[in-house]
Parts: sequence; C-alpha cells; structure tokens
Amino acid sequence: MHLAVCDDNIADRKQMERLLGRESDRRLNTTGVLYVDSFGNKEAILTTPMIYDGLFIDMMEEGNDAVEIANMLRADGAVLPIVFCCSKTDYRKSPSLPDNCFFLDKPINPSQLSAMCDQLLSIKNSQVKRFEFRSLTETFYLEEKDIMYAWPVDEQTVRIRLMDGTEKTSVSTLLNFCANLGFDVDSSNRGIVKADIGYIRISPSGRLAMIGCSCTVSLQDVEKIGFFDLTMKDGHKFKISPSSRKTLQNAKNAVKE
Repeated sequence: MHLAVCDDNIADRKQMERLLGRESDRRLNTTGVLYVDSFGNKEAILTTPMIYDGLFIDMMEEGNDAVEIANMLRADGAVLPIVFCCSKTDYRKSPSLPDNCFFLDKPINPSQLSAMCDQLLSIKNSQVKRFEFRSLTETFYLEEKDIMYAWPVDEQTVRIRLMDGTEKTSVSTLLNFCANLGFDVDSSNRGIVKADIGYIRISPSGRLAMIGCSCTVSLQDVEKIGFFDLTMKDGHKFKISPSSRKTLQNAKNAVKE
C-alpha cells in the first residue's frame, strides 16, 4: 500500500514517518509493506495524488488549510481516502469536508493508526483501479471498462477509443500503454513489434486483449472474430493471425462467464 504524509510541522511529519515505518515492519509477512512518501508542502501531493492509496494530512499553507487542499484534490478528480490528523485544528468541525475522509487525533496513537491502515487497505482492495495517462495538454484517468480499443498512431502516441464514442490520445508507446494497464510485457520477447499479431496477451482482469503490439481491444466489445481480422461493435477492424483466433475466442468467451 502506498501512502502519503503531508504535514508542514516537520516534527509531526517525522513522527508519522516513524510510526508508519514500524507499522510497515509489523505487516511485512501479513498484509504487506507500507510505502510512504512524506511532504512538507501542498504542491507535491497536488501533482501526483493518484499514485497513493491514502493521504494523512495536517497543513496550513498560503491560507489553505488541510480541508481546502483536500477539496482541491477532489476537484482534480482524486478519489483517494484522506485522513485528517487533528491537532490545533479539529477538522471534524469544518463545514466543507470532502467525501471519503477520516480523522485521527495528535499525538497519533499507534493502535489507532494500525486500525486506520486496515481501513485504508480494505478500501484499496474494494476500489476499481483507475489508470493515469498523459497527452501533450492534459493528464486523464480511465478505468479499464472505459476502453473499447487502442492503437498506436506512431512510435510515441496511442489513440484510445472510449465506450462513449469519444477518443483520447496518450503520449506513450503501445507497449508502455499496456504495461500501465497491467499487461505482462516483460516475460516474453514475442508481441513487442507491430507485425507479431500472432502473439496474444490478456490483461489481469481478462477484459482486454493485446494483439501483438498492434492494438488493444475490449473482448466484450468484439463483435466477430474471423481468420484474418476481428470486428469491434462499432465496425472498426483489426488484423489478427489465424493462429491466434482460438486464443481470442476462448478469452472472449471467458469474459462472458
């Protein structure tokens, strides 16, 4: 689990780092290591909130308190759980609390912190994963179910067709795009070039298929699998190899089950 600590009081911040380090040691052989990043200003957490499974925050910076910073995160699309660490300010009394927030009192009680980590882990395990992509002008987030298909426009750009009919552009190779989605792109030298359409990879969820390095498709939205191409529900076609037809058909059938 990847956690962030955002506290402008350096002593409190270091203490939370120590407490989470001890908690991580206790979890080493059970729920796993806690990875902790610590910040003393709001800009760091506002830049990359989506990589974290939880945020511990107590801050006042440039007139913005922790609640206002949390609402900035929500406005930017971040859904991570936020734990307000109450000291001089009791954030429970704020009239504008964001959703999915929790509270701890300082000085932090180790047993209460442990219980909070259990709660954050439970939330992490129940959430649908959102993936971060970047174009030249924006950072955007998608769930796997949002993607109908994607293909490389060139060596540095992937075009993504979404379920709602719109399209997005990601600055990435298709291989890195698929690695971001959880595909195993490292265990084989096959399927790393566009022409190798006979090699099929399936995403961990079973929802997406990577055809060589030529495209990625949502198996649920494949209308027809022929010997030399497959047809998506919107009519778009992608070339396949006859040798991969059975693999794709079995994967598509498995998604329905």
